Amino acid sequence: MTATQERKLQERQARRRRIQEAARQVFAERGYAGASIEHIARAAQLSVGAIYLYFRSKEDLYVSLLEDTLAYFDGEMSRLRSRSDVADRLPEMWALLTTWSDRDAEGPRIVRLLAQPGVKEQLSPEVSTAISAGLARVRDHLGACVADGIHAGIYRAVNAGEIADVAWALLLGTFAANETRTNLDATNPGPMATSAGSAFAVLGAALGAPARPVASA
Repeated sequence: MTATQERKLQERQARRRRIQEAARQVFAERGYAGASIEHIARAAQLSVGAIYLYFRSKEDLYVSLLEDTLAYFDGEMSRLRSRSDVADRLPEMWALLTTWSDRDAEGPRIVRLLAQPGVKEQLSPEVSTAISAGLARVRDHLGACVADGIHAGIYRAVNAGEIADVAWALLLGTFAANETRTNLDATNPGPMATSAGSAFAVLGAALGAPARPVASA
């Protein structure tokens, strides 16, 4: 690759990221149904035509955000499972997930859009299947941590898959509750860590084990 070709590639990648960042803000503020390519183009300070050079549709752009997020968590959770002691895996994964909003303020809202009425119906079956597979990998990592803890005698015998589903629901609920508090009282929103710790205590009770969330992953 020549220097000119490399520079052009870097420029395209930078513009793509710029579009994605604008889309994250628009989707988080307006929801999926309320967002449009025109809104995203305006936020990115680009023409509508420029957006279509990188993404085929609003759906394509939304899916790219979800895929990037889910791929990140898949990689990070795989890394935690490979390097952590069995007793630390679930607490460290929980810390990774619950500090998500500290690194990515719009990220949790983007994922929670899937729960809004009518959003899934606007996605093609192929896209819905791909997103479901990505979410399943995240839940599988959580379930595997629970199963490892059961086999090690750390947790009582429970259905690891069901606990993983509960953990994911608790996670999204914690984000929603924290965001609601912030919206109602921006001067005193309450720390996310407190909400996350309370939610993890619920998991600990279900597992019959002490809740030991760590500060960071």
